[in-house]
Amino acid sequence: MDFERDLFEQFDNITQEPYELRPECILVDKVFDSCFQRECEPNKVVDLPVKGVFGDVNVVYGPGFIVDGTLDITPLRPNFARVRFLFRVPFTVTVFDKSKKEPVTISDYVEFPKDIEVFLPQAPSEFSFRIVIETRSETLSSQVVGDQVILAIGVFVIVKVVGFVQLLVQSFGYCPPPRECTGFSPEDVCEIFERKPLPNFFPLQMEDLDLIN
Repeated sequence: MDFERDLFEQFDNITQEPYELRPECILVDKVFDSCFQRECEPNKVVDLPVKGVFGDVNVVYGPGFIVDGTLDITPLRPNFARVRFLFRVPFTVTVFDKSKKEPVTISDYVEFPKDIEVFLPQAPSEFSFRIVIETRSETLSSQVVGDQVILAIGVFVIVKVVGFVQLLVQSFGYCPPPRECTGFSPEDVCEIFERKPLPNFFPLQMEDLDLIN
């Protein structure tokens, strides 16, 4: 919201006129249908490449995607279809090797099948729909057992039916010219030191303690 407010202020300063909405035709991806589901993998085993004493497990997830060759769309009835696919969520696990005092990173993934019903409206043969997904993943639990990491992973997945269309929308027109970029220049450590206040040179006396409390 701060960005939008700054943008409006820039526009107002340049034009000095009230905003006027106008109809505009734009080409965009329109979402015709969307739904979400939860998936859980309670025991994902990740083998560590070396033996050692491990701790401090950290997992970073990438965006999920539909595995190539697994998407299958079957018409059910007018304007509805059955959609089946396998989607994959990649992740990296980093554990700290206490014996070698260095991190160990392993890349892996979890996969889940999908078999759902979606709204897929009838359209000319030249018009094409796409099935796209978004994921948000989290580690529900993690533990190191010997040379393995055992993960419980929860995934929220949103499935969308998307088509590229022309829409009529209201707009304020083109954006105003942007602000001038601020160049980065590292501060000189001596200049920073020059601005520091004088520190206390001597320890506190007993009568000063009451003043502090």
